[in-house]
This record gives sequence, structure tokens and C-alpha cells, in this order.
Amino acid sequence: MRKAILIFFAGLAPVFSIRAAAQGGREMNALMIVDSDSAAFNRDFQKYLADNGARVTDAFPPHAFMGYVPAGLDADLVKNYATIVYRAKIDDMSVIAKYGENAFFAVNIWNKHFVEDPPEAPLVISYKVSQQTKGDAIALSWNEVMKATDYKLQIASDKDFTALVLETILNRNNYEVYPAFFPDGIYYWRVSGLLTLNNGEQKEGRFSDAYSFAVSKPASSAAAKAPLAAPALPKTMALKGRKPLGWTKDPAFKYYRVQLSEAADFSAPLLDTFTDKEFYKISGLPIEYEKTYFMRIMGSDGASAGTWSGASSVTFSQPGPIKNDMRRIGPRKK
Repeated sequence: MRKAILIFFAGLAPVFSIRAAAQGGREMNALMIVDSDSAAFNRDFQKYLADNGARVTDAFPPHAFMGYVPAGLDADLVKNYATIVYRAKIDDMSVIAKYGENAFFAVNIWNKHFVEDPPEAPLVISYKVSQQTKGDAIALSWNEVMKATDYKLQIASDKDFTALVLETILNRNNYEVYPAFFPDGIYYWRVSGLLTLNNGEQKEGRFSDAYSFAVSKPASSAAAKAPLAAPALPKTMALKGRKPLGWTKDPAFKYYRVQLSEAADFSAPLLDTFTDKEFYKISGLPIEYEKTYFMRIMGSDGASAGTWSGASSVTFSQPGPIKNDMRRIGPRKK
């Protein structure tokens, strides 16, 4: 019986073609609930939708219809055709109750287009000290989160994360902390997923539970030494494409802390990480070409850390064409 009704309904006018492609390739953006049992069969109603660029792609007669509806039509549809347009998830199902089983079915399908709850927070897998070639690093890791394109990591000196000592964005689910850059004490860390939803919306998921690690460096003669100097950086850097950030090797340092920021005061670094090399690859960072960034580094001899270098302004220019690239299409030589 329902199949017969759908076939009959679909034949009334082209605007109600079931499972048809959205007009002009536009995506489904609305659920319409028509109050009257017969309004959808009204030729004026059908003509109004078609003339104004609307298109029904899924029909659940006689009350529910999904498709593309320009936003400017919402008020007129309510006033002239007793039709309510929904563009977000419907949480209160009681408003649909009087419209019957087909309307409930339509709303259930419609709601599946939206993420119902904030995605689960990352689950910490391990936090352990792992032996590196030049000393110990604390390795933090967590599980991958569905739809996460990046992760936000926070490290603080208090449980409430009001005293952040490090915050950075990562495109991987692990991070190494070098204790030499931190005063002795207890530190707390947590991580959240930065998500790209099906509708293209950017959203931050919930933070994981907070975990802690301790920094306790052995007493040494380092305190008797002269304070470590700040590493040297040029005032400006101009890099082609996504070449690594680099600086001059200094035998006084075993490790470096590297920050890259859009702001000269480094209030919210785009990158805040550690390395035991004199360069850092920026692949995965959302770098914009021809935009000015600011970079600074801090060195450590493995026992203690020095001070920040001066800031260097950094620009990344568009990479040139690859020499002898066979994929380039050009006019054939005669």
C-alpha cells in the first residue's frame, strides 16, 4: 500500500521525484513538515517550490519531505502553506507525533545527518620514559579519534589547566617531552581531537582525562656552570615551499624547543615541540604561503635549558615547478 502511494505521489509533478538528484547538484539541506494531509498535492504548492529553486529528493507522504530548500523560503512556507522547514537536528519528537509513522521515519533518517553527541575524547594509551639516542624523553600517546584531523595537546603545572606551560596542535597521536626544558615538579597533560564533520564543520571534541608525569633531574654540576646562551637565529627567513625550519648547529646544545606562531608575542603558538636535530619538518602544519610567521628556539645541554632566541620572521613562498617534471602538460614541440 505504501509503495502504491509513493508511486502515485511521485507522478503528480516533477518537483516530487523520489531519490532524484538535488537541483543543480545542490545538496539536501532541509526537512519539510507539511501540516495538511493534502497540501503537498496542491499544484500551487508544487509550482511555488519549483519556481523558487526548491527540490524534493526524498518523500515520506503525506507530511514529510527532504530536499534542497533555499533559506529565504522558510517564512513564506509557514505563512502560506503551513509548512515548517527544519535545518538542524530534531530533538523533540513530540512535535512530529501527530503526523504519523512516515514522518517519524523521515525524522530518524534526517537526524542521522548530524553528529548526535560530541565525539568521545581520546583515550590515553601510554605515558612512559623511552630511551633516545641522546637521553631520555617522556613519550605520550593516545588512540586515534574518528573524524579527527589534528589533536590539541595541553601540558600544565596544575590540575585545572589554568597554568599552561605548553599547548600545541599535532597531526599525529603521539608526542615526546624532553624533561630538560621543565623545572622539577609534577605536570598534567590532556588531549582533544580537532574534528572535521561530514557537513564540513570544524569542531573540537572533549578533552581526555588528565594524566601526570614527574620531572626530577639528578643533581649535577650544571648549576655551577655559566647559564646557557640563547641560540642564534637570523632576523628573517624566506623558505621555498614547505622546506624544514632550520638553524645553525651549536655544539653546546643537545636538544631544542621550537615554536612557530602567527603572533609576534607567541601567545598561541601554531607549533611548540622538541627535537634533537638542527631542523624541524613542518609537513602537516596548516601553513599559508606568503604569510609572515614568527619562530624562536631554546637550547638545552640535556641537564638544563637556556633562554629563548630572538624572534625570526619566516615566510614560505609558493614552490616553483619541478624541473623536468614529466607530468607537466605543455605544447608539443614540432
